[in-house]
Amino acid sequence: PSAAPLCSSVGRSFRQVVWARLLLRRMEPRRRHEDMPQYRTLQRLQKNYIVRCGEPLENIIPGTGTKPASRIRRVEAEIRRLRRDLGQLEQEDLLSEKLESPSLQMKQRQQDRTTQKAAIAEQVKRLEQDLV
Repeated sequence: PSAAPLCSSVGRSFRQVVWARLLLRRMEPRRRHEDMPQYRTLQRLQKNYIVRCGEPLENIIPGTGTKPASRIRRVEAEIRRLRRDLGQLEQEDLLSEKLESPSLQMKQRQQDRTTQKAAIAEQVKRLEQDLV
């Protein structure tokens, strides 16, 4: 008696058939872009650039795909936003010291602002180190 092919559906569940087909596809040698249909080999590199290649661009071009100048600008904007938040927390601290009488609730708010300021200062320091 001859053995049934691996991807035949006789006596197998749908999940087993799909799994077997995936295994067969993995075992096949990688197709080169000449063997593949043309629409599968086109990939967008940037807004106005389309290239034809047989494998994913992440394997061909290392990196995240963002330009260094754009990344630097985004990090600097994030640092500016964090510093602005830090300044607002400082301002709230100064106003609360002058306006509110010392109470347990005020001490709790001040402690929360202190932990927020420490976390923001740590983020700013980490982003500045990434920038350099």
